[in-house]
Amino acid sequence: MTRTTTELSRLRPLGGGPRTVALIAPAGAVLPERIETTCTLLRQMGYSPHLMPNARARHRYLAGTVEQRLADFHAAFHLPNAAAVWCLRGGYGCAQLIDHIDWDRLPDVPLVGYSDISVLLSAFHARGRRALHAPVATELALLEQAQGPAHKARAESMASIASVLDGCRGHMSATHVAGPEAEVSGTLIGGNLTTLASVAGTSGALHMPESAILMLEDVGERLYRLERSLCQLLDSLEPSRLSAVCLGSFTDCDTGDSSVEAMVQEWLAPHDIALHHQLPFGHGVHNQAWPVGRKARLSSAGLDWHAC
Repeated sequence: MTRTTTELSRLRPLGGGPRTVALIAPAGAVLPERIETTCTLLRQMGYSPHLMPNARARHRYLAGTVEQRLADFHAAFHLPNAAAVWCLRGGYGCAQLIDHIDWDRLPDVPLVGYSDISVLLSAFHARGRRALHAPVATELALLEQAQGPAHKARAESMASIASVLDGCRGHMSATHVAGPEAEVSGTLIGGNLTTLASVAGTSGALHMPESAILMLEDVGERLYRLERSLCQLLDSLEPSRLSAVCLGSFTDCDTGDSSVEAMVQEWLAPHDIALHHQLPFGHGVHNQAWPVGRKARLSSAGLDWHAC
């Protein structure tokens, strides 16, 4: 069963008004039917989706060559009156673009996405540009198909994008696991653990300010692979700059008789870094938007970020 046009038109993930959105595929190839469904749903919501010319391209498992993806990336930010540049999916490939982006050519338009897009979000933060860790555009198709609590969670996640785009203050629930319980503050950074670990020590490495709250999530990994990625990422960062680590969902991750929380806690303990979990972001049905690079406060009441 799918949702009616009336139901979907009430959902305004990019805010009110007739807004144009640029759709790009900077990483993995996108199924043609997912693209069509996404564009149809955006139109039903009252938006004007602009699919970049190479978004349907395929080069191995990628959405086109580096040159094709880079051309779309630059062109998307020059689309007149675009409310945002919204990535269609993650996968792999964003790190291939970092060294070729002409940052001086990019107008101030926010980038929206997560998973492999974490590399680009961090690069945007490093250059003082707006970046949202939020559902990719093709997840609209998953919303259309979802039922019951899953539909509600996905709808709330999509709806959360608008307030972050508008620069409003925001809140996420969070549960303390270990480490200091006192309130901490810092700049929100992070994203997909495996992706961020893979670019450690490169030009696309995670940008880390003086005081940071590290947000992490992942999907489909076994615990030993997550531990390997965590060790690599932490070894590339300065622990004294970490105010806390916050875990979102680790969807379909095989942890055996242990847990992600126990593993992360073990590696943070020597540095006396607070660990919180159960934040509603990641590859599950709960994927609330949060602003990369925004100042935030973390306490027993949850995570709260400032307006900008």
